[in-house]
Amino acid sequence: MEEFDYRLSKLDDPSKEIRLLELFPSQTWTSPLQCRLVTTVLRERSVPFQALSYVWGDDATTAHAIHVLPDPPDKPSSPAEVTTPRFIPITASLDDALRHVRSPTDTTTLWIDQICVHQADTVEKGHQVGLMGQLYATATQVLVWLGAAADGSDAVMAAWRDVGQEARDWGMESYYTRERHHLLQPRVDNADPNDGETRALQAILARGAHRYAPLLREGAIKAWFDRAWFSRVWVVQEFCMCPDTVFVCGRERVVVELVMLAVQILQNAISRMKAPTGEFAVLEAPSVPARRLWEVIDEPTARLFSCRQRRQKFARGEPSATGDRLHVLLRKLFVEHDTRATRHRDRIYGVLGLAVDTEELGIRPDYTPGETRRILTQAARAMVEIGGRVDILCYSQFPKAEELNDLPSWVPDWRANLQPSYYSIQETIDTHHYAASGESTVEVSPPGGNDDILGLQGYLVDTIERVADDAWADMGWDHVRYLRYISQFDELYRLSMEKEDPIHGEGTTQHRKQEARWRVPIGDVYWTPQDNSRRATPDVAVEHGRCVDNIHEFQIMSQLAGAELEERCAAWDERYRAGLIGANYRESMTIMKGKRPLLTRKGYLGMGPAETQPGDAVVIFCGGRIPFVLRPQNGAEDMWSLVGEAYCDGVMGGQIVDQRTKELFRLA
Repeated sequence: MEEFDYRLSKLDDPSKEIRLLELFPSQTWTSPLQCRLVTTVLRERSVPFQALSYVWGDDATTAHAIHVLPDPPDKPSSPAEVTTPRFIPITASLDDALRHVRSPTDTTTLWIDQICVHQADTVEKGHQVGLMGQLYATATQVLVWLGAAADGSDAVMAAWRDVGQEARDWGMESYYTRERHHLLQPRVDNADPNDGETRALQAILARGAHRYAPLLREGAIKAWFDRAWFSRVWVVQEFCMCPDTVFVCGRERVVVELVMLAVQILQNAISRMKAPTGEFAVLEAPSVPARRLWEVIDEPTARLFSCRQRRQKFARGEPSATGDRLHVLLRKLFVEHDTRATRHRDRIYGVLGLAVDTEELGIRPDYTPGETRRILTQAARAMVEIGGRVDILCYSQFPKAEELNDLPSWVPDWRANLQPSYYSIQETIDTHHYAASGESTVEVSPPGGNDDILGLQGYLVDTIERVADDAWADMGWDHVRYLRYISQFDELYRLSMEKEDPIHGEGTTQHRKQEARWRVPIGDVYWTPQDNSRRATPDVAVEHGRCVDNIHEFQIMSQLAGAELEERCAAWDERYRAGLIGANYRESMTIMKGKRPLLTRKGYLGMGPAETQPGDAVVIFCGGRIPFVLRPQNGAEDMWSLVGEAYCDGVMGGQIVDQRTKELFRLA
């Protein structure tokens, strides 16, 4: 049997047409997979079909195949007729998926990228990838194939279905609006036990806890979350576009919204396990080891459902529904997440169909070999120049992926597990903390024939004179390490206080300069469990003092023994219970993980990337909320390399805009 020739199913216009797979039924699991390929124009009311979202697997070459049968006499293919059976090689993962979704009695019409796109035709592939968002939105249903039943997955799927349906019947989805969202948490916390809605939800949480406990204890829920599908780049777009999307795992199917609700019940039940009434004790050790709870706290569905909810509301035209722009999706995908892609350009293309600003940015899929560097550069330029998002420079981090180490310094490679920016807020909800460039907007100068160069207008704050010996690489509790961090910063603070430049304006007292000692280590943003994050106020200076005293106290206790140590420990315990050890200040310091304290020539104190060194410059770009550290390139006049984002005390509210002359910074 010959391999299928895609010229027998040619797309006359791959920017508008698609192939569909007609999967023929079978009563027998082991019988060969058989199909026919048909072409159609993709439009809102085209041929009904289901789309498959799945993981290709690692077996790029495989013995598995699907047989393409000849067309019937009254239905010739174009431009040539298929007269004999042919085969298309497929991966083992797809072979397994097709056998699970194949009907015993009816033909199933599917769109599957591995078969319906001629993978060897880069031009066709580029056009078809450009249709992905529309394609998944047009499908009557999206089947999310997670894999065969294993590790208790049938019981997990049943729990998602049952608990999710209980939450839906209670009306949990009605709380997922800006107007009502604040009403949900008090009912989760049982704030008013006499309220009927609260009692009903508490009963659902308790039943869910008992349903989940054995699945947590046995690791079944973790195994479900660990399935490969959740770490794939393309799944976000495929998951979000179609209103009717279902998880398929083995023979079990569950509507994805029920899983969303069921996971919410799981997380809320865990948060209630210390409730004095005792109905959630089933989640505590030894019934469920603590590590099993930690395994599912940071589960992978939250970001998927966040994107899906926002996209579906946008598609329905709900008021104030803006959807997600490309820079938001890239941040959700690649910051602190191990999201895998076969090709680096797929990190952009995998969400183009989902981003609401794709047309505005003008990014088109291009699979021409060897063009990855250009594609990433053009995408970054579009987000800065057209999208006005200078903050994407925060994610151009070093070292870059080895095969992309020749990228311009300002271009993110969007590799998995990027570090978060110290300045990340929910722009649709929260008020901005900083406005370093005042009310200005991004100003980009023409590249002058060299797309590797990004010209940005901005303001030079100052040149860096000294940096601390250590970057704050590890913020886990270790009093020795924290003592070293604080002592190095205090030395820079001492040198700053000796400088006489009026960096906070003429007539400003020395007192404002002193505030840098407690503002800089936390980036001027203070965190508490009650208020989350807020700009630091003078009372935070007291918490800074308590935090530093606590670090020194541990240093003293580490050198004691016997009764003297017991006495100091007892006194410390009293301060701890009274909340007098500056714990919230130390927690607030974690925002600066990976940063290095810096001192400029004029006396500004700040935090820059770990790579910061003397001679670098602190710069604020027009339209930017925060400063950046740049490095002058040797032998290149007026050319700079991006080092990374920075905090600089005294310039975060636009103060520098009226003090400096705007100038052009050319980044390469």
